[in-house]
Amino acid sequence: MTYIGEKVNVLASFTGGIRPIKFKWSGRLVTVKEVTYTWKSREGQASVHHFSVSDGTSLYELSFHTQSLVWRLENLEA
Repeated sequence: MTYIGEKVNVLASFTGGIRPIKFKWSGRLVTVKEVTYTWKSREGQASVHHFSVSDGTSLYELSFHTQSLVWRLENLEA
C-alpha cells in the first residue's frame, strides 16, 4: 500500500449514509465500483469517515473529515 495523503474532489451520496461514487485524482476520474469496507476515527472533535473502495483494478482508501468537509485520498494499492 502506498501513502498518498492528497485532497481530492469526490462525488458522493449522503442518502442513508455516506457513499463515495467518483473522485478526481491526478487528472483522472475514478469511478467507485465497490465500497469494500468502512470505519470511523476521530481527530480531536471531528469525526473522520474512512472508505476502502475499488474501481475494479485498484484499491483506494478515501477519508471524509466531517468538521472541514475535506475528502482525502489516503492510500493506494495498485
